Amino acid sequence: MNKDMDTMTKDGGIYAINYDGELFVKRVQKQLNGTVAITSDNKNYGDIVIASADLNTLKIIGRVIWSGHPMI
Repeated sequence: MNKDMDTMTKDGGIYAINYDGELFVKRVQKQLNGTVAITSDNKNYGDIVIASADLNTLKIIGRVIWSGHPMI
């Protein structure tokens, strides 16, 4: 797990991420079992659950805190 993952909040905040070489802006939440859930506010996209062994494919670029309206 990279340093950014260690500081990521557990509240399901919205983050700019690089997952397996692709860029996304999604809700990212650490789970109690060590996995990471990636969800979209757009229900046309399914959830992604990343196993703890595969977290090296996820890089946190930064947290989204504002986008035309507050995100928190």
